[in-house]
Amino acid sequence: MRFSAFWYNFGWSDWVGFIDGWIPKLSLSVPIIAYLILFNDAIGGLLRFDILIGSQNVGWGMSSGERLRLIYFALVFLGISNFIYRLKKPYIFRFGNNIQDFVRNALDLFTYGNFLSIHHQIREDGHLTVNGKYYDSEWDGFSAAALNEGEGTDNVKNTGNWELAKSRYGSLLRSLLNEHFFKGNRKNMGWLVTCITLSGLGYAALLISSLDLMLKVIWSSIGT
Repeated sequence: MRFSAFWYNFGWSDWVGFIDGWIPKLSLSVPIIAYLILFNDAIGGLLRFDILIGSQNVGWGMSSGERLRLIYFALVFLGISNFIYRLKKPYIFRFGNNIQDFVRNALDLFTYGNFLSIHHQIREDGHLTVNGKYYDSEWDGFSAAALNEGEGTDNVKNTGNWELAKSRYGSLLRSLLNEHFFKGNRKNMGWLVTCITLSGLGYAALLISSLDLMLKVIWSSIGT
């Protein structure tokens, strides 16, 4: 039951910061510059912190080279995860990577055709949304308020007001958009799990290397 509830609410938007934070974004360049930085003897020597930790007196834990390699692979994992995220993230993220931003931007940018397409998709599922059920009569009321009669003919009547219709039927439109985001947020779930796994490995490797350095600094301080 708990897993079913977790999986039902599991989606990309909850993991954006984990996969697309500033460290993963910078990590995209690691495969290109890693040899020039991490495996360059001159620069690598500056990153070993031998003076800081007094490594000559510490005989346990990782060596400087092992720690640098672990950092390298950590950043590679994070970079690959971020790259997959950029390729496989839901299309709806073009308008916002969380439901609040998406609804706000969609209300401002979507056309009647966009809402009509969403309505048809939800209608096939019995008019059910995450906010509850709505009826065709509600949609028809919005449609009548938003459109002008006789459009495309010589008998057009300027009876519709798009902005006023959005304001009057805001609750209906938000329900449609919430449901649309909820469904879109759960697409390509296999790739989401892959991104989380790679990012988790990357952060774990960075944590291990950081803890190794921190403990050696503490050990060296106590020893002195």
